[in-house]
Amino acid sequence: MATPGHRLPQAIRAARLGRRLTQGQLAAQIGVNQPTISFWERGIETPTVEHLIGLALALPEVVESLEGRERELFQRLLRLERQLFAGRCAPGMHLRLPASPRRRARFLSGPGRGPSH
Repeated sequence: MATPGHRLPQAIRAARLGRRLTQGQLAAQIGVNQPTISFWERGIETPTVEHLIGLALALPEVVESLEGRERELFQRLLRLERQLFAGRCAPGMHLRLPASPRRRARFLSGPGRGPSH
């Protein structure tokens, strides 16, 4: 059995291969580059919260392969994403947040309520 720190990398790789996606194809779907997917699959880096949501939306099997607390946290993230962005995206599409922390904060706070300069 895999240790908790190794379950996510294995789950990402297994789900990607199960869908017959290359690392590059998955990267394009969730807005990262191919080496990032490689780092996640090898456990060198851990996805950010935004990327975890993107992974779970692109590869729902990732959530199903996790156990206990990890699975519960993933499911909470997905529920939160659906509540926050309900109606803002076309069906089947997920929201791609801006990469810049300042732009992301401005986007999440809504029109005219972003951080002041």
